Amino acid sequence: MSAESPVVVGELRKLNRPTFLLNGIFVLQGSTVEVRAVRPDGLVEIEYRDREGNPHILTDIKPDELV
Repeated sequence: MSAESPVVVGELRKLNRPTFLLNGIFVLQGSTVEVRAVRPDGLVEIEYRDREGNPHILTDIKPDELV
């Protein structure tokens, strides 16, 4: 799936952003995430599941960071 295809709510994508720390949780580059919402400003809200399977909501993700 190319980065230019539209982001659709409910689909699974890979997070193409370098690994970063968010509220004590490492969010790993290349992780599969679920698209939760696409805001009118074009930014995306996703659900990331850590290694233990706990869900975390991330906001302000750019569509080009999802492949």
